[in-house]
Amino acid sequence: MMPKIEKMLETIHNIILESFVTHGKISISTENGEIHITGRSDRGSYIELPNKFKLPFRIDMTAKMDSAALMLYIGDGYINLNTGGMDNRRMMSIIGGETKPNLHKFDHRVPLNEYFDVTVIYGLKAMQLNINGEERYFNKKDSYMKSPSINENFPDGFGLKIACLKRTEITIKSLTISEYTGEPEFPELPKKDFLYAPTLTKTDKPTVEDCIKDLSPELKTCLLDMDKHLRALKLQRKIEGGYPESKITYFIPKVCTYQIKISHHLMTHRTTAMLGFYMNNAEERSDEFNVKFLNRLEEISPELAENIFNRMNEFHCRSCQGEYLCRGNHSCNHYNLTEYKGCKKNNCQHIVQFKMIPPDFDDVKKVIDVIIDLSKEWKE
Repeated sequence: MMPKIEKMLETIHNIILESFVTHGKISISTENGEIHITGRSDRGSYIELPNKFKLPFRIDMTAKMDSAALMLYIGDGYINLNTGGMDNRRMMSIIGGETKPNLHKFDHRVPLNEYFDVTVIYGLKAMQLNINGEERYFNKKDSYMKSPSINENFPDGFGLKIACLKRTEITIKSLTISEYTGEPEFPELPKKDFLYAPTLTKTDKPTVEDCIKDLSPELKTCLLDMDKHLRALKLQRKIEGGYPESKITYFIPKVCTYQIKISHHLMTHRTTAMLGFYMNNAEERSDEFNVKFLNRLEEISPELAENIFNRMNEFHCRSCQGEYLCRGNHSCNHYNLTEYKGCKKNNCQHIVQFKMIPPDFDDVKKVIDVIIDLSKEWKE
């Protein structure tokens, strides 16, 4: 049963940022009282506070990030920030167990490369999420508020974990957690309406310029230059959706694809070498393509080859229906064990993920140029 609401008393925990414990592939450092986090994997990597907090409580954090995305794991739930418009599960109750998409709708966008303030209040009768002085979400009917077994399932309270996507850089300037004996106050703030993220459907022939309206001037220049480069290489282009949610795909059948997903001011992009699938199968599942691909990149720059190896996707095969059965499953036609300079990793579908920063666009061009060159040599 939920505890009785009494007169409010407050215990404030000014979190010592150095107290975070790391799990998985994530880098962490401190400087000038701030904590800096860099994601090195998209899955199972996070930092965690060693202590837990009992309802009702409030989290206040000031942070900044340079690209998508930041995830706050609270108890068995989470809150996602800057995960893009196609994320239809941006929040889950702190007791978990929710699977329905779009159950908790809110505007999850925060600015890039500048500090923003996040406040999350978990009361006994209500829950509120505020970002930069705006109320983004308010709920008086969350499942944790009526759970009869919440004290039994969470006797020590609720923990806090923070995670980010691979190569995303997060800086946390301050973090405070307040515990109350009674219902906390919910500040009256301007409300930011939820902006519905449309699915990718056919529109009236959107242009690249239409899709990139909300991106920074620097990224717009990079994408338009990339479009010119890829079209000159005779890659076909397909645009799905439009403003503000879109997917742009450049491709040469059976050779490579370059996919860009755009959501307002955010974007993700990646290359896929279909050539690797055909080449490796022709060689009876050898690492023919992987070896030649990385060696050719090394001829351009050893640093480039190492960076591309580190960015290769691991265990993201959608056909595995979320179970990631390709983990060590050599019967999967998309599974590849890639080795470079003594390091090994499982690479799914020869996918390489890139970040929304200008230097990565130059790397994309080099990767696609190498794949096309290898396809010409292999066909000969």
